[in-house]
Amino acid sequence: MPVTSRVALSTLVLAITASASAGTSTCVGDFDNNGIVDGVDLGRILSAWGTPELDLSGDGNVDGIELGMVLAGWGSCPVPVEWSIVTQLTSTSTIALDATGATVKTWTGGGQGASVAYLRPDGSLVRPCVYPGGSLSSAGRGGRIQIFSPSGTLQNDLVVATSTSQQHHDIRPMPNGNILCVVWDVRSVAEQTAAGRINATASVWSEQILELKPTGTSTYDIVWQWKAWDHLAQDVAPGSANYTVVASHPELIDANYSPAASPVDWIHMNSIDYNAERDEIVVSSRSWSELWVIDHSTTTAQAASHSGGARGRGGDLLYRWGNPLASRRGTTADRNFYVCHSATWIPAGMPGAGNIMVFNNGDRTGNTNDWSQVVELAPPRDASGGYVVPATAAFGPTTPTWTVGSAGAFFGGPTQCGAFRTRSNTTLITLTSSGTLFEVDSAGNTIATRTLTGSIARVPRYRLVNGLWIGP
Repeated sequence: MPVTSRVALSTLVLAITASASAGTSTCVGDFDNNGIVDGVDLGRILSAWGTPELDLSGDGNVDGIELGMVLAGWGSCPVPVEWSIVTQLTSTSTIALDATGATVKTWTGGGQGASVAYLRPDGSLVRPCVYPGGSLSSAGRGGRIQIFSPSGTLQNDLVVATSTSQQHHDIRPMPNGNILCVVWDVRSVAEQTAAGRINATASVWSEQILELKPTGTSTYDIVWQWKAWDHLAQDVAPGSANYTVVASHPELIDANYSPAASPVDWIHMNSIDYNAERDEIVVSSRSWSELWVIDHSTTTAQAASHSGGARGRGGDLLYRWGNPLASRRGTTADRNFYVCHSATWIPAGMPGAGNIMVFNNGDRTGNTNDWSQVVELAPPRDASGGYVVPATAAFGPTTPTWTVGSAGAFFGGPTQCGAFRTRSNTTLITLTSSGTLFEVDSAGNTIATRTLTGSIARVPRYRLVNGLWIGP
């Protein structure tokens, strides 16, 4: 895997992000975020002289370079150029909306959208869509990833589907140019029985994560792979594999946890995101009502094991949150998620950087107490940066860092929905079933609402900074 190129490009993007995040406007040097670079900002640069505190150039030091950048940006900041990227699940189109809601660009793909399309910093677009030739069909099916050049020309058309696997739902472009995607992984009755699953009478769809490196117009290499099937635990079949005390191993996946809503599409991952600074992946599972964090610093061989990688845990789960019933480390009273989507890392340069945000659909038992909530978590970490694993309890925290939504506030429905943090310290929330996009400030107050056409999973927003599109 080309780790060097990934780190180099990631460092470049983060440096540009940091220079812009000195103010949430487009002005480099607008430290107090008032839309003007003035004497207050100059005073802050001079106070930070010789330290890394307000380093704008990425060299680790505030000096004449930063002073020149502040002086060059003196005065009122221009209105930022921002695009909200809208992918319709019921059409072949992805569109970019400007701040007024006008469509400023359209990409037409080869199939209906599978989930979210993402802009790369150079303006190219990566869009997952439905592949009609795929052998697996369920909610969120995809199987095809199309990459459009900055000018809008289709340059890669990748089919990710076989008779026993198929990309579905979300993808995530990486700083090194590769693409992470969630892929169904079909397991036969014989495989289930050997793994210690009981009462297996039909094939089940497990999950895997692939990292794809495009090599041509329609070709790619799989440069990294993780499979849930390699990290099972079970305590009902002593003669089969994976036999252990399930509650003692929250890093493993209970082979016999059976969400009633998805007996075939067993785990039903629906989002994936990548944290370049930590080299970790976060995914959300609709069926399990959980988020999982996985170490990406492993080799593929280590990802199939229980050791190796930066955290020394191989491909075992580093962290999980939302439904401790799935790991037998809590009761119904400890449960937080009732169907969840849209697990994302909050990127560097944005408020809450390094935290995880998730949309809790809130599809509770019955019809009278359904309500949704956007949740931001700060996972407890130890001195080495690893995750704190309690001896017997569920993973912390017991209380989220930030939430929006409460009983009676809003309900997005049981499918899709999601949220992204923006560079203006707001959060864009999408309610798929009603086609509603609304924006809240840091206090949770709604500051804008828009009705969208068609079924939309999530809407990321990007800002043009120094010629690069920066976003979630």
